[in-house]
Amino acid sequence: MSTPQDGQTAGLGLAPGEREQLVYALENRFAPHLEAAAAAVREAEQSVDKARAALAEAERRAGSAAYTSDPRVFMRQGVAEEVDGLERKTNEKRLRVGYRFLLDRAVDLAGAEVTGFHDDLAAAERERTAGVEACREAEERAVRDLAAARAMQERVEAAERSARQGLALLVDKLSS
Repeated sequence: MSTPQDGQTAGLGLAPGEREQLVYALENRFAPHLEAAAAAVREAEQSVDKARAALAEAERRAGSAAYTSDPRVFMRQGVAEEVDGLERKTNEKRLRVGYRFLLDRAVDLAGAEVTGFHDDLAAAERERTAGVEACREAEERAVRDLAAARAMQERVEAAERSARQGLALLVDKLSS
């Protein structure tokens, strides 16, 4: 007969169906956390896939982009030449015609400068957000996030294993 000194007390033991209830409770309490951890890993994997696709597209765009010269450089030079040419004109009629031509070219240049400024800002913004380097950094962040999500999932699973181990110990001690 066991005594309280043996580490057992009267009425100690598992009731019929109690083990199944304990397992059910454990599984129900962990299910949302296990599902959330798995969902976080899936989302992180999708983010890595999207980042890699964006990087490949950015590299393709960068590799196939043809060189284009800036027409403003030539327009500036043309306006400067018109000013120089205007200095050499001595005939009043040619001076007036030269000035009108210079004025038209200078107005075109001014419009091109404003448009070019906005285009340059937009291109710089595109490069910051969707350029090769930005996509590389986004991929690196996605890979780090995926590693963190997997580590979190492993910790959640470890917590569940600890609870299952504790349940097994409880069942063993109460069954003996």
